[in-house]
Amino acid sequence: MVFLGIADWSTFLSGLLAFFALYLIISISLNIEMGYAGIPNFGKVLYFMGGAAFSGSVAIRAAAWIMHISGNVVGLDNFLIAGKLTSMLQSDIPASLALIAITVAVGGAVGGVLGYISIFPAIRLREDYLAMLLLGSAAFFQIFLGNYTPIINGTLGIGIPNFFAWAGSYSTVGATLLIAAFAVVVYVYAERLVRSPLGRTLRALRDNEAAAEALGKDTVAIRRNVLIIASIITGVAGALYTIYTGDTNPAIYDRVTWTFWPWLIVILGGVASNSGVALGTFVFVFLLQYIDATKFYLQNVLPFDVTWLEYLLFGSLLIVVLLLRPQGVLPEKPSHTLAKSEISKIIERPDGEKEG
Repeated sequence: MVFLGIADWSTFLSGLLAFFALYLIISISLNIEMGYAGIPNFGKVLYFMGGAAFSGSVAIRAAAWIMHISGNVVGLDNFLIAGKLTSMLQSDIPASLALIAITVAVGGAVGGVLGYISIFPAIRLREDYLAMLLLGSAAFFQIFLGNYTPIINGTLGIGIPNFFAWAGSYSTVGATLLIAAFAVVVYVYAERLVRSPLGRTLRALRDNEAAAEALGKDTVAIRRNVLIIASIITGVAGALYTIYTGDTNPAIYDRVTWTFWPWLIVILGGVASNSGVALGTFVFVFLLQYIDATKFYLQNVLPFDVTWLEYLLFGSLLIVVLLLRPQGVLPEKPSHTLAKSEISKIIERPDGEKEG
């Protein structure tokens, strides 16, 4: 077994928390869509990418305007301006916090708009056609970002100032805690949602759409609203990722990392189980981070290129889970909507006896 040095473990644990929180946000939003509402969203990267790109573009423009910096902020002068703004924000905490709020708000707004635009033409499609449409929309948007320079300078990307520069050497910790705090909020929101009457409606829509419609539920509106809410959450995750990394580039928003990995997490942990998704996220991120930190030590040991190690490992893990425990490690629990006393009253016969 390959062991990391103490210094490497410190970096490893810091990255582990940040990416655990980030993937938890995205996976929980996918679980709301797919696990509870039965909507196969294979375009998660679309909303993540949109939130990251537009929030980064607005963030540096807003920072330059607040700090009275002129120049081509998303062109050749971008990284010089971003560095200058970082120096200025070291002594301006209120401006830094305001820019963080703007960045997060823009990410959520863009995610919601993209969710509405992408789903509106196909809201009445069957699940398989809907999945293909969302997958294709994500690919189209990545091409658009790479060729339309006014947003993030095309394939070159842009950098944004460090909004936690005032924290000194703990700036990365500040960004990590911000992501973690939002992950907690999303998890609590998802738990309250699925335990509410709306959560039971989502299960009914997932299990039998015709029956839900017969009971008077507007299934089209429900699916639309679920996708928009989940897209807002994913867009905010994209904005948080931009704040954490300090830059944005179309090349880093690939569908494996930001669509298929969240699907793997949900299937591994347990569909329609938020606690299962949390467990699956931790297992996935721990293995991914550990493999990334140690795989090159195994270059002379493995009979294949270590670049493919994570894909082989997670592909094999997915097959094993589907074969041995298709419901996931922590499967969905039944939704108890009535207390025992209420159930007894319902099944009690008029003569006072209870059904056997």
